[in-house]
Amino acid sequence: MLLYIHVSTVFILYLPGLCQLMELFVNLLIIICAGVPYSNNGGYRDLASLGGLYYYHFGGANAFTGADVDRVKELDQLFHQLKRPPYIFTMACGGVLMIYACAMLTLGIFRVPYRWPPVLLGEALLNFLIGLGYIPALAFYFIKVQETYNNPICEEREQMYKSKGHKGFDCQFHGADIAGGLFGVLGVFVFIFGAVLAVRAFRSVRELKKQRTNEDTTIFSHFFR
Repeated sequence: MLLYIHVSTVFILYLPGLCQLMELFVNLLIIICAGVPYSNNGGYRDLASLGGLYYYHFGGANAFTGADVDRVKELDQLFHQLKRPPYIFTMACGGVLMIYACAMLTLGIFRVPYRWPPVLLGEALLNFLIGLGYIPALAFYFIKVQETYNNPICEEREQMYKSKGHKGFDCQFHGADIAGGLFGVLGVFVFIFGAVLAVRAFRSVRELKKQRTNEDTTIFSHFFR
């Protein structure tokens, strides 16, 4: 009977464990999506000024000359500094949530929720609040990124690169921005689903502990009858 209870407990805590792995994976992807634009300077490299073969391959109509070289480099640096805050915020939040998911997963591995079922209720409450918290966090993220793209620095930089036929410097959401938002939406559902699973696990563990108590009482009474 003890073996049955142990197997049942493992099964009950199995689904929340998978959900915690999903929470970990989703936030890792969010960090990656924020880290790509954060680490990408995307600055202009004045290779044509090196002369020789460099001028032959990188010079011509697509190369900036004179004061334009200094101006475009300055705009690259200013834009990189301007776009960093929302990505830093995203990576910080994603890192904290990864630590939280790892902590909950570790508690499950050591069967702490079975020994102290109220832990599951605490997890359910936190998961629900985190799932709801994703919504304003996503709104803040997209508002701040859009403010960056609407900044005159970005617009001037875009026009300078377009004047030389360079692509990929548009002031609009890029693939990493959109992917990060989609993973954030997925995070809402994953954490709320995790809250539901935690509540179900709490009820199941409580019932199992009651069954075990009743069986122990029955065995004890039969022994002394």
